[in-house]
Amino acid sequence: MNSSNSHLKRSGRLLSGLACFLFLVCISFENLHAQSQTVTKLPIKKDRFNRIFIPVKIDKDSLSLLFSTASRTLRLTPYFMETRTLYPGGGILAIKDKKGRSASRMIFYLPKLDIGNLKFRNEETIVNYAFPDSVITGTTGTLLVYQYNWKIDNDRNEVSLSKIPFTAEQPFIQVKYKNDNAPQAPVKIGELTDNFLIDFGSGTNFQVNANTVLGKQLISSYELKPVVTLTSNIHSRKLVDTIYEVTVPSLYFNGVELKDQKITLSTAAPKNVIGTALLGKYNVILNNSRKRKIDSELILEKRLVQ
Repeated sequence: MNSSNSHLKRSGRLLSGLACFLFLVCISFENLHAQSQTVTKLPIKKDRFNRIFIPVKIDKDSLSLLFSTASRTLRLTPYFMETRTLYPGGGILAIKDKKGRSASRMIFYLPKLDIGNLKFRNEETIVNYAFPDSVITGTTGTLLVYQYNWKIDNDRNEVSLSKIPFTAEQPFIQVKYKNDNAPQAPVKIGELTDNFLIDFGSGTNFQVNANTVLGKQLISSYELKPVVTLTSNIHSRKLVDTIYEVTVPSLYFNGVELKDQKITLSTAAPKNVIGTALLGKYNVILNNSRKRKIDSELILEKRLVQ
């Protein structure tokens, strides 16, 4: 009899424990599902070039990061190395300067970065030595950006992040891109077509490398003269940059005609770039696919205020 009661008690405790476990699993699943449905909204600041700055917190420091889709890796100023916020990753990242010359940067990892209520951990980072140690800032990279979908509302100066893709109400220009690359799109100017990097960290409209076939054709066709010649020591030793400017009556951005567009030509520009002087005229959606066979998508929508 005692053996039977003991067996019943053990069975009861087992069933009670199993019920608690299943309850906790259900609660955790519901919380995870709720988090995946959550949209995080944050105010943004913009400079005179319409470049976007995202409020973040790194360790105990609150700061703004320049929103950029040109580089893969998060870039921070030497301040974060001096304060020992970063720890060495043991690897080396090969990059190119504005003259196309190879350079190496040590890879660090950032243990903790928060954007609103979203937590980013152990983000791959390199140090940008172009800034003094006293400056507390940096730029995002696609490794960080592509973890979420982004909606940039330039009418409200607000950015939204979500794991669920955003839906465009009135898409104007749509660009597909691979989920492990920066977004690019073809631009046709006259009879020539070339790929342009879409970079939210650049304040230009359309920028063309003056040494490319497209750049040389524009200089020849419009008989352009240099607007200014600059000498910089920031990104490489004595970099001389000759700038040209022209407004073309028409061009095609990913097949969509845009009229009266300003183009800047630069002898030091490593790539053709579309920047925020154009992108800031639209509201933007970046739906970043995490699947290899499904492309990511950038969508430009016309703003309420032009």
